[in-house]
Amino acid sequence: MSSLSVDEILKNAVRDPITPNEAIILLKKITSYDKALELFKVATSVRGDEIDNKFKFDGFIGTITRCTTNPPCRYCGRSAKNRSDTFTEPLTLEEIETGAKLIAETGVKCVEIGGGTVWDGAGNKVIEAVKTVKSVAPELKIWVNVGPALSKDDLLKLKELGVIEVCSSLETFNPKVFTETKPGDSMEARKKLAKEIDEVGLGLTSVMMVGLGSSYEDYVNHIFWLKKFKNLSHFPITGFRPIPGTPMENHPMASPIEVAKVGAVARLVLRKVDLSFGGMMNDPRLLPLWIMAGANRAIHLGPHVHRLRQGSWFEIRYSQEVVVKNIGKLQFQNMLPLTTRIVKDMGMEVDVS
Repeated sequence: MSSLSVDEILKNAVRDPITPNEAIILLKKITSYDKALELFKVATSVRGDEIDNKFKFDGFIGTITRCTTNPPCRYCGRSAKNRSDTFTEPLTLEEIETGAKLIAETGVKCVEIGGGTVWDGAGNKVIEAVKTVKSVAPELKIWVNVGPALSKDDLLKLKELGVIEVCSSLETFNPKVFTETKPGDSMEARKKLAKEIDEVGLGLTSVMMVGLGSSYEDYVNHIFWLKKFKNLSHFPITGFRPIPGTPMENHPMASPIEVAKVGAVARLVLRKVDLSFGGMMNDPRLLPLWIMAGANRAIHLGPHVHRLRQGSWFEIRYSQEVVVKNIGKLQFQNMLPLTTRIVKDMGMEVDVS
């Protein structure tokens, strides 16, 4: 392991990407707020030098496919004893069209269309959804997140349609933790999809979850595995949040500062890749922490369209700036008036037309 100190590693990281050993040193030895601030300062400097000072907000439309993972992931709401399938009822093409129009009107330039993993394939449904969005909002860039439910042929068709990114998330790089928390899922299928996304020339998005049970070494191995993909374009980092009624309801919630620390270290490795935070971090009150940690993109803090349900965190009205419209079984929520103000307060520009 490197004999360099935290200060020396951070000084060198301003110019050059850090090594795996250096990443582990930073994660293990930065245990106070003052050292975390030093890490964040370097992460934001790298973001400014390697990318720019603009923060991007994506729209979201979902869910477009129902998840068939069985048994469900142990942290997912689908595994809750008192779960309701109302929220995961896939949107119709007409509803996707309505959502695309609403999101395009906000001025965002990119939208995620997402859903659960259909293990016998979801290519046709995804392609139909993409065509629907394109028909009413041709200016919107699109990325897709439905897990390992797409073949290589599907990916090629999506590329022909102008899709810019496809997601294949592992959440954890530790095989034991993966099996324990995602017993109905397949790490190999997700790795295979990531490889095929890269091979066909689509941008690769892949999510890592902090607090699921992975070690610092697991986080670093995960980050450097992703670094090998030449078309890696977006790295969202989420934090574990226990959902009542699920098998992991008593598992400790991730610390927001720990999630941010892992993200900042990732920024020192993946210097030109879009970095965002999610999961429990999808809270506008934590957006300044995202920015301090080197993020330049957000998925669920802009405009999104989803099924209407009661008691959802989506319904929290952080301020009267947040626009909420209920349309039949749909809810449209636009957080941009609030979140763009926060980004500007942090000294960044907003990449929204």
